[in-house]
Amino acid sequence: MLTREDCFKEMGLLPRWRLKNVAPASRRPADDVTTPPDSKHPHLTQGIHTRGYLPHVKAQGATYFVTFRLADSLPAEVLESWADAPESERARNSERYLDRGVGECLLSRNEIADIVVQALRHHEGARYTLHEYVVMPNHVHLLLTPLGEHTLSEILHSLKSWTAQKINGLLGRNGAIWQRESFDRVVRDDDEMRALAAYIRRNPVKARLCAEEDGFRFGSAWKNAGRDACATSPVAQASLPASVQSLDWPALTAAIKTCTLCDLHQTRTQGVPGVGDIHADWLFIGEAPGADEDRQGEPFVGQAGKLLDAMLGALRLKRGENVYIANVLKSRPPGNRDPQPAEVAACLPYLERQIDLIKPKLIVAVGRIAAQNLLRTDTPIGKLRGRVHEYRGLPLVVTYHPAYLLRSPADKAKVWEDLVLAVTTMNHLKAGTKP
Repeated sequence: MLTREDCFKEMGLLPRWRLKNVAPASRRPADDVTTPPDSKHPHLTQGIHTRGYLPHVKAQGATYFVTFRLADSLPAEVLESWADAPESERARNSERYLDRGVGECLLSRNEIADIVVQALRHHEGARYTLHEYVVMPNHVHLLLTPLGEHTLSEILHSLKSWTAQKINGLLGRNGAIWQRESFDRVVRDDDEMRALAAYIRRNPVKARLCAEEDGFRFGSAWKNAGRDACATSPVAQASLPASVQSLDWPALTAAIKTCTLCDLHQTRTQGVPGVGDIHADWLFIGEAPGADEDRQGEPFVGQAGKLLDAMLGALRLKRGENVYIANVLKSRPPGNRDPQPAEVAACLPYLERQIDLIKPKLIVAVGRIAAQNLLRTDTPIGKLRGRVHEYRGLPLVVTYHPAYLLRSPADKAKVWEDLVLAVTTMNHLKAGTKP
């Protein structure tokens, strides 16, 4: 049987440090104290404590690198599959997995990320010094130093408890928001401090949430951090997606056309809300406005729009009659490039409010970008077709984009299969029967 120290080493928890010559409040058998062999700071010694379910580092006067994540971001079976790998490999695997944006990714919603940022800053300077932070779609990185008698465990418990309550209240539901355990490690020296700070600031760029470090709103590197990052000013509050939840159609349309939440407003001609029957049973959702849509302010115009109208005709539908057409993105990306995750996160609250107002019976996701972003997956569109998915409690059918069909007309037969599935699903919905 492994000794307690061997268990700690196996879990990658040794060596860890705390201030030398500073006695712990109460010395327990659980504390194993040694001196780090190569530390550049010999004033640090190591100590470990346990909270009953997993040993954690306890270092008085130390700075910590901390990661805590959403409950669905790292499934137990995934963690178990790495159980035999070295600690460094498990850490790299976790990084890569988290940056894929697995799970519901609640933190990609601006109003929810704002809750976390507000919580982080509320006790800054009183309970801890917050050196760096970033709120990613499904996890949070921190670099902080506890102050006074405040412990890391106490700080993290307070942050996670308060934010969970607020997030559940916003979503109108109950349940776990955060995984019970957090990853934390003591920063050994100044070099590691600089490296970890750079890692946190660079994380959104690496995950393609922004092009530059200072362009991500929910991180300490944000160029406007300290002014309206927490939406403390009336102007910032007015622009937050949280306010979208109460908008009626005229106000929502105006907000979309004048939105400045992401950098696309700098290059677009106008925001493109959508078009059609605002009480429609059918909701078609595409990717983003193209050049023609950007000029005309209406989605799906030009040759692709004509083909979509033909697809609607095959369903005995007509643009504007029991059909609403919208896009995931409301502003055109330069050069019609794929939308970036941060841009999608900024626009989704608008789309969600449109869905709440329309109350459609069925959603048709048109094209790879729309399908993957709505379903939060990187599964190829060919594998998403042929079955009914769900988005916000509504059935969703996936099909190819008309622009793709203009390049690959042979796949029109597959689109017909998708439309038949959509019609069959709609008929069952109207009849109140299961497909």
